[in-house]
Amino acid sequence: MTNAEGTLTAAQYQILEVIWNGPKVGMTVTEIWEKICEQREVTRTTVLNQVDRLEKRGWLQRKKHDDGFRYVATQSREQASREIAEEFVDSYFAGSASDLLMSLLGTKKLKPAEIIRLREILNSKSSNRKTKK
Repeated sequence: MTNAEGTLTAAQYQILEVIWNGPKVGMTVTEIWEKICEQREVTRTTVLNQVDRLEKRGWLQRKKHDDGFRYVATQSREQASREIAEEFVDSYFAGSASDLLMSLLGTKKLKPAEIIRLREILNSKSSNRKTKK
C-alpha cells in the first residue's frame, strides 16, 4: 500500500467505493463507469479523467490484464477513511477530535445504540493507550 496524495472529492471517493466493492483483480474504467451510472448520470470521459487523476496521485494503481487495464485501490477503505478524517479534523477543528464530536452531537440526537457504540470505541481506544505506555 502506498501513501496517496491530496484530498478526495465526493466523486473520487465514489470511484474508490466502487473499486473497493468490486473484484480483487480491479476494474476497468468502463466497469467503474457502468457502476456509477447505476447511481447517477455521468459521462465515461468524466470517470476516465477522475481515474487518471486518482492514479497520478497514488490512490489507484493500474495493472495490465488480458482485457485491458484494471485499476485497484492502493489503500483499504479503512486507511483512506482514517486519512480523510484526520485531514478533516486538522483542517476544520484544529486537530481536536473532541471538538468534532461535540459538533456532531449538537447537530443530531443520537440513538441509544449509537451512544453505546461510541462509548465502546472510546473505552477501547482508552485501554489501548494505557497498555502502550
